[in-house]
This record gives sequence, C-alpha cells and structure tokens, in this order.
Amino acid sequence: MEFERMTGVEKAAVLALALSPDDSRELFAHLDDADLERVLVAVARVGEVPGPVRERVLAEYRDAVARNADALVGGRARALALARGTLDAERAARVCRGIGSEETRIDRTLAGFAPGFVARTLAGEHPQTIALVLSQLPEQRAAAVMGVLPESLGAEVVIRLASLGAVPADVLEEIEAGVAELFDEGRAPAAAVGGEEVAARILNRVPRAAGSAILDGVLCRAPEVASEIRRRMLRFDDLRRLDRRDFQTLLREISIEDLVLALKGSADEMREKVFENVSHRAADQIRAESELMGPARRSEVDAVRERIVESARRLADDGRIDLRGEESADELV
Repeated sequence: MEFERMTGVEKAAVLALALSPDDSRELFAHLDDADLERVLVAVARVGEVPGPVRERVLAEYRDAVARNADALVGGRARALALARGTLDAERAARVCRGIGSEETRIDRTLAGFAPGFVARTLAGEHPQTIALVLSQLPEQRAAAVMGVLPESLGAEVVIRLASLGAVPADVLEEIEAGVAELFDEGRAPAAAVGGEEVAARILNRVPRAAGSAILDGVLCRAPEVASEIRRRMLRFDDLRRLDRRDFQTLLREISIEDLVLALKGSADEMREKVFENVSHRAADQIRAESELMGPARRSEVDAVRERIVESARRLADDGRIDLRGEESADELV
C-alpha cells in the first residue's frame, strides 16, 4: 500500500483502524450509512498497513497517535468487529449486511439473474470488465456464465482473468457502479481477485467441450497463459498421463486409504495405471479394501481426489514431477 495512491476512503479506513473503539464511535457518528459502509468495506479490504503509511495518514488527519510504528491489520472480520463494537445493534446489523460475509457485492447484485441473461448482458462489455465481474462470482456460477459466452469472447476473458492482479479501489468502484447500473441495482464496492488459478477453477466447472474450445482460443492468443491454466486445471484422472517415474513419486505421497477412496468410480485407465505402479501386495490390498468399503459418498471421493491433485501440484512446483507427463510440452489437449 502506497500513501500517494490511497483514496480518501482508504485513508479513513486506516484512521478507523488506528482509533480506539470510543474514538471510532465518535467518528462514525458523523457519517451517514452510505459513507460509513464505504469506510468499513475499505477496512475489510485492507490487509496490512505499513507503519510509515499509517504515520502519514495520521499526520494528515492531525492525529497524535504516531508514537507506535507497528503495522495495523484489517480484514473483513476486523471491519465487522468495528461495526458491532461502535454502533448500536440495529445500525450495526444494517451496515454489516452491506459489508457482507463471504459473498461479494457484485455476487449479490447478480444473484437474481440467470447465467444466460448475465452473459448476454455483459457480452457487449470489454473483456477486462467481464473478467472482473466473473472474479466476483462463485466458481460454479462464473463457469455457468462463461459457458454461454461466445467462444472467441470467452477466450479473451480467460486471458484477462488469468492476468488480473491487484485492482485500485477507484477502478473497482467504477466497474461495480457500472454493473449495478447495468442490472438496475444499487452501487456497491467489492474486492476483486484473479490470476491463472481463478481462471482454471472457473474453466474446470465449464462443460468439457465448451471449456476445451475456450482454452483453444486462449492457446492461439496467449500460449503461455494457456499452458499455465491447463496445468492448473488438473483433474484426478488426468494424473494418469504422468510418466512412470513421476507417477510413482506421486504415489509415495498418497496413503492406501486415500488411494482406495480416490479410485472409486475412476476411469479404468487410471486404476490400471495405479496397479501397474504399485507392488503386487499393495495392489491386492487396494482391491480388498475397495470391496470391503462398498459405496462411498461423492463428496468424500472428490475431497480426497482434490488433496491428491494438490499433492501433484506441490510436487510439480518443487520440480519433482512434470505434470505434462508423456504429452509434448507445447501440446494442449
């Protein structure tokens, strides 16, 4: 956080964090609900405020608390605590609803609209704007919108979604105000996050055919981005493409119990790959425990598979395995 780039609302948020509850109560008493909500949303956005930045903010407000140069820590929880600790119960409840919990304000704005309608309404907007909007939605809902965008537009959106980083608060406010106006809702700020991981998670939830077409479009326009997204889109059954040595390295990270559960309902090729790369004793144990276990809940199977995929990603990040496996480095399938 740089002092020179801070907005007035962000400075007010730092001031609110620095004040005692009694002083905060006096400050908040002079704000109307709309301004108070903006300040508390800014508090929720704040991560760590470096001491020098805090000192300059306090100096600007002619405050005398510049004796302690420790960092201040904000966050959504702190914003909610400030509201509940400084306002009367009714007003605190009203403002806390505006700040939200885990959902974003754009998510609430679009909650009542079908994905197809959202896609059609946003289709005329710039891909960067659409990427920002999708970054505010739950992955499954974002995927539903992405899945009905025109393929060429979807590819452009994914490229921008993958490259999203920190977005200035004033830019977010403009985007969110525009979305609110577009969908006839009230204006409200929210935080945006993006990157290849977000793009990959959203594409993982898009139907495979549509997702492949979108990813092909990304490959044509930005091969490096497509390669990174493809790596992050890893599914459990995709692990069978690992070469023998890398697959065995991965298997050493997985317990027999997790492997038995993960193989429930998996492709025959995946089961064969496992049995080919474990000892005869381990293979017999997997078969026996699978029969004894009986049916398993899909949620439990998915959770174990996700842990295994995360293990594979971690090994790849450490340089111990190559997730491209037996495929060529420049091929996307």
